[in-house]
Amino acid sequence: MNYKKARDLRDLLMVIGFVIMLAGYFFSPLVIIGFVVTLSCLIPDFLYNKCPHCGKRLGRNEGKFCQHCGKEIG
Repeated sequence: MNYKKARDLRDLLMVIGFVIMLAGYFFSPLVIIGFVVTLSCLIPDFLYNKCPHCGKRLGRNEGKFCQHCGKEIG
């Protein structure tokens, strides 16, 4: 998985988890399930949000260049 797909998956899991937590207003166990889904967005972020050249974490870098090695990331 590349960093772009990992970011898309992270964002999707975060939105789905948040919607499930909002649905917890009507059925309280959904709050916990939504919280777990929201936290699961961290897994692809930590595993795949890395520079393809130097392998260092990109963090919140949404630019075209790696802040560590300066090479273009996509």
